[in-house]
Amino acid sequence: MTDIDKEKYRELIANLLKGHELQKRRNSASNEEYFAKMKEFGIDLSEEKIIADYDRIRDARKLDDSYYEEFGHILDDEQKEEWLNSDATILLIDRIVPLHFNIEDTGDPFFIDGVIGSLYEDDLKKADQKDIEKVFRALITFSHTRDHHTLADVMGMYDIRSNLKEMIRVCHDRNPSFRALIKELYACYEDADPHLFPSVYKEYLKEKK
Repeated sequence: MTDIDKEKYRELIANLLKGHELQKRRNSASNEEYFAKMKEFGIDLSEEKIIADYDRIRDARKLDDSYYEEFGHILDDEQKEEWLNSDATILLIDRIVPLHFNIEDTGDPFFIDGVIGSLYEDDLKKADQKDIEKVFRALITFSHTRDHHTLADVMGMYDIRSNLKEMIRVCHDRNPSFRALIKELYACYEDADPHLFPSVYKEYLKEKK
């Protein structure tokens, strides 16, 4: 390894360590610390404002985009606290919103993504069926509130159609309430796989006529 290569390697390691420390700092900072530091830069953000703004928009990504347009440049360009940047707003939204809103009521794909990620991270086979059903209800809410009827375009992070098949497979309590829930999913999404729950799909088609 040449001296130039060694220098580049040391620089790479230093940057990785710095990035790791900055991320630790961001994750460990309290909400109050974020709000207080933002206030120093003329940004008036609070838990109450995030709750009120989210209640109006019901979409974490759109809310984060609106904050970025309003003051993101200040956090990224004008202040010197390297741990504080425009990523802070989505972090705060992710911390605060789930404490005050249920995904079944908002149908927010950002939080649906998060719940699905948690289910798979913790071993889907051991998941509580009630948590899986929350995802199904959230997808139904998404369809009704956004007038959206194709699963293919709902999620960015996951192949939701494959996920649905896996999540239904691990739900062992196939009671009438559960069957009705899947039937409603079929009614909402025209590209839902008939093989998700074949007998329910047949019932759905029969009632649709």
